[in-house]
Amino acid sequence: MKSTEVYRVINRIIFPELKSAGFKKTKSGMLGFYKQLKDHYLVIWFQCAQGGFDAYAGSKFVFEVQISKSNDIGSQSVFRERIPFFLTMDDLARVAELENKIKDKLRLPPSNHYIFGMDENIQLWYKKKFEKVDNIYKNSSDIWFVYFNETDINNWIEFLQPVIRKVIFDFEKSDY
Repeated sequence: MKSTEVYRVINRIIFPELKSAGFKKTKSGMLGFYKQLKDHYLVIWFQCAQGGFDAYAGSKFVFEVQISKSNDIGSQSVFRERIPFFLTMDDLARVAELENKIKDKLRLPPSNHYIFGMDENIQLWYKKKFEKVDNIYKNSSDIWFVYFNETDINNWIEFLQPVIRKVIFDFEKSDY
């Protein structure tokens, strides 16, 4: 799935609720939304991995939150964190569980695949994409949400929506 397809799927699910909460879309190659809060903007966005989609390993995306004077993604901010910062221990355990269910579906390419003719370090890097999570993530972990198909993306968004709602609610009520 190309990043544009991933963003289309996520947008279809998440934007109606965000729009009704006063969010607008950012102007970016990523899928982002912003809302003015006092003299700053709450900016949230999804970013697909730059490596693109692999027919065997799938791909991944990340979700970030920032408070800044500008509504631009990644601009200088007074606060910027990825989603793990906001997750509970139960949420973090659920992330590992969901990720492992997705990785159960993945299959290494055949032995004649070009990757197996490359340097051993590149092969090891590639094979790591198929390894299951064997521990629970932490709030400081750099979590990317692995997907292989649209169902995986839907499941991640279903998981993330309550967290995103809480993040928005908390920032709307705070002084950052």
